[in-house]
Amino acid sequence: MLEFNLFLIDYWYFSVPLFLSIVLWFRSETTRGGPKVDCNQLTNLVNKNSACLVDVRPKSEFEMGAIAGSVNIPFDELENRNDELLKEKDNPIVLICKMGRNAALAGEKMRSYGYKETHVLQGGISTWQQEGLPCLLYTSPSPRDKRQSRMPSSA
Repeated sequence: MLEFNLFLIDYWYFSVPLFLSIVLWFRSETTRGGPKVDCNQLTNLVNKNSACLVDVRPKSEFEMGAIAGSVNIPFDELENRNDELLKEKDNPIVLICKMGRNAALAGEKMRSYGYKETHVLQGGISTWQQEGLPCLLYTSPSPRDKRQSRMPSSA
């Protein structure tokens, strides 16, 4: 460890730009796609601000469990289907994916389409399920109700 510290000091002209690059990269990643929200903040946004939940996971993952009231627009289809959310343009939009990365990228796209208030569920649906919050199981489309309630297992 001492050798590493000496290297950083001796070659400060490499160390300083590297350190600044890491700080700037981290800063851009944490703000990408909009502010990160936790599960409690997501619930408040939906209940108090009529936020729209957009799940950007592939349909097969969405059907295995999703937050109630969320709309599935897979990340790959976002460009072609963003007009489905035009009526929600003035409301907050919370983007959800498996771990949070694709939702952040989707947030960038949504902002470029003119959606001003986008948020990203921090940790994605994985965090929602780890906190034991309810998910809905979406089955194949049918003329009747497509949803069945399912609580995540505690194991």
